[in-house]
Amino acid sequence: MLVFDSFLACFSISCLIFLLRLFLHRTALIHVVRKWADWLDDRLHVHQHFKVPEFNDSTLQENHFYRRVSLYLNSLLPALEDSDFTNLLAGNKPNDILLSPHDHQVIRDTFLGARVSWLNNIQRDHTNQVVSRSFLLRFKIKDKRRILEPYFQHIHSVSDDIEHRKELRIHYNYSNAKWKSVPFNHPATFDSLVIDPDLKTKIQSELETFLDSKQYYKQLGRVWKRSYLLYGPSGTGKSSFIAAVANFVEYDVYYLNLSQVVDEADLSALLLQTSCKSLIVVEDLDRYVSGKSRARISSSGLLNFMDGILNFQGRG
Repeated sequence: MLVFDSFLACFSISCLIFLLRLFLHRTALIHVVRKWADWLDDRLHVHQHFKVPEFNDSTLQENHFYRRVSLYLNSLLPALEDSDFTNLLAGNKPNDILLSPHDHQVIRDTFLGARVSWLNNIQRDHTNQVVSRSFLLRFKIKDKRRILEPYFQHIHSVSDDIEHRKELRIHYNYSNAKWKSVPFNHPATFDSLVIDPDLKTKIQSELETFLDSKQYYKQLGRVWKRSYLLYGPSGTGKSSFIAAVANFVEYDVYYLNLSQVVDEADLSALLLQTSCKSLIVVEDLDRYVSGKSRARISSSGLLNFMDGILNFQGRG
């Protein structure tokens, strides 16, 4: 009995110390209580789920709403700070630290008094390579009619604002018809270009007109795009011109390395993953058109990439 009483006494003291520490750390106590409340709330209500995949499963076309949701969730700083596990990433500016959701992390949000949650769903293969990405939206069915449409409009509005202020990125293709990206920090501008002043003014005027003519192109039934052919030896300013255009229109750059493209199906998949506001750069095009390359891409395939029916997809 003495041993048992001693055990109870030690257990009671341990419990008291644990509770005391919780009360001394009020934030921890609130966190625990909130976890219990969320767990109980989940079991008292019926929920509905929506999946937002990164790509269309059948066509591999990029789902642009996925990017909007990603931008929106990355802007939910309090929700990310309160999460159990969050990625810390270096920003584009010095000493700038960004928060980003981790694999299978749940991000909680509130809208019009309703509680919703997002699951960052990432599937990997046996080599730990990412196979698919998606976000799973979860909310109470009783809130569906009241918040669903305005919530999506809210996401569009916030992501548009972030896009307007976002850093430019340069994307490059690698195996399996995928893009990777890094921040685009090229300093070139039209002011720094060594080019005929009249030609420079003409190009800037053309670009300004192009940026304001999306509806006009749509009325004509044409793809909203502008093409430039740059030709010349290395060191003549082609890359600087591309960077100046990207900085002028504030579009991401997609640098297409045709040596990494297996066939025309890969080429089509890469095009479908670009955004409508992008600058696509195809280098050494003359080698492929002349047939000097070993790549299994015909000149007609390249023409379809630049001016074919797939250019209409996601460009509205």
